[in-house]
Amino acid sequence: MTVMRCPHCGGEVEFDPSGQDIRCGYCGSVITVADYDSYLESKGLYQANELVCRQCGARIISTDSTVATFCSYCGSSLVLDSRIAEEKRPDYIIPFKVKRAAAIRKYKERISQTLLAPDWMSDEENIEKFRGIYMPFHLLRYSGKGIYKGRASSTRVETHDGKKYDVTRTYDIEAPAEIDYDFIPVDASASFPDSMSRALSPYRAKDMVEFQLPYLSGYYADATDVPADIYGSKYGAIARSDIRKKGSVKTERVSVMSSDVLDEIEVEESSKTALFPAWFLSFRNRDKISYAAVNGETGELAVDIPIDFRKYLAASLILAGAVCLLLNLLFTITPIRFMTLASLLSVVVFFTADRLLNDTYRQKKRLDDPGYTGEDADKVEVKSTGRKVLSVIGTVLTSLVAFLMSIFLALFFGSKSVIMVGIMPVILFIYVIVKSAVEVSSDIRIRRRKAPFHYKFLTLIKPVAAVLACAAVTVIDRNSDMLCYAAGIVSILMTVWTAFDVVRAQNRLTMRDLPLFTKERGGDA
Repeated sequence: MTVMRCPHCGGEVEFDPSGQDIRCGYCGSVITVADYDSYLESKGLYQANELVCRQCGARIISTDSTVATFCSYCGSSLVLDSRIAEEKRPDYIIPFKVKRAAAIRKYKERISQTLLAPDWMSDEENIEKFRGIYMPFHLLRYSGKGIYKGRASSTRVETHDGKKYDVTRTYDIEAPAEIDYDFIPVDASASFPDSMSRALSPYRAKDMVEFQLPYLSGYYADATDVPADIYGSKYGAIARSDIRKKGSVKTERVSVMSSDVLDEIEVEESSKTALFPAWFLSFRNRDKISYAAVNGETGELAVDIPIDFRKYLAASLILAGAVCLLLNLLFTITPIRFMTLASLLSVVVFFTADRLLNDTYRQKKRLDDPGYTGEDADKVEVKSTGRKVLSVIGTVLTSLVAFLMSIFLALFFGSKSVIMVGIMPVILFIYVIVKSAVEVSSDIRIRRRKAPFHYKFLTLIKPVAAVLACAAVTVIDRNSDMLCYAAGIVSILMTVWTAFDVVRAQNRLTMRDLPLFTKERGGDA
């Protein structure tokens, strides 16, 4: 966004209250408001109030003469700086369909259903700060036209001299072809977190209309300050992969693989801009901020919900008591069963902690927000058929080895606990096989940058140590009740310790650092 510019010399202009017109301080031009508005429309711009937060640098737009008393992104109650500015006119807009009262009601329902949510998230004074904001999006499009030239074949059954034959005919094909992959919305605001915009999706193209300024009346609009090309490589690869998976292009009896057409015709990328509606709320808790947003078209809710530690402790004690009672009613808890269940719980907590630590690391480094950093940290890999086959073979062989090892342990030691401990890697690798099968169905793989080893070590070493202690007791002397109970208790203590780390990681994920958009951002500063 830029300040108002003179159409004659490009210098800054401002509204003159005495003459009720626009004046340029450089060339002295005097322009009527109506003429200047026509000039803006011809340039694809519109005039609005630009509201800038003094604390975090976030910018929002208002077409009304509004004095904003707080910032939506950092929760600051400072009066925002205001000036008249020009903003590029978006191509499309989805008008608000969900009313503010409905958005607040949906938010309250979610919070009331979340038992561990902090009480301050139900504070009526905070909830009343729900604000209607149009969020800017780029609408990516991948299209191409041309003449496909290639060879294709068709097979049909024909009868000759009373006998049936499969007859294959080969053709030289020259035909017009067109590829059009439209409406891929990506966040165009450096202020609005990309993770939040993804959580609000989808927005529906059928509700989109051409932009008209009156739609902004009574609402705010976020600034469009992230270029579309930041997302081009990732979504371009996804679109091309999806086009390839569509199968074949059929012309009467002859079919041509869509991948062949795609290879023959050059696909070009283009984009339009659109404003999509959202009801937005921020909670500031000391030096942290939590966001809630409701899709203003569909009512989809996305909200950061941290965990209240006091409620977590109370719920954990109640749950632990209920589980112990249930287990005692179902079967007798022997020392070996106690140790086995404790080790299984450690495995579950390990994977939960690993996922959360990866997510918190990505959020802390802004790796999941290209609009803020100005670059996409994820890598897009195009997979060849040979690489996909080798990947599946490698996974299957590894799973087979793990399965054979578990059978060997079970036969050698002859213990049910050993069977359960040995089956853990089998469960893990079955999951890996299923995940690999899903990846194989696609021509691309998006490698998300994860947290480095040292970032996760102190948390993940605890459940690993718990499982190793149980495994060691199983091998050394599984018949010793004292050792089994000791290993089980150590495993539970390590699991509880890790669970507290998980809660802290969840709170780091849902209570973001205060934004500072003037320090690091995507697009033009």
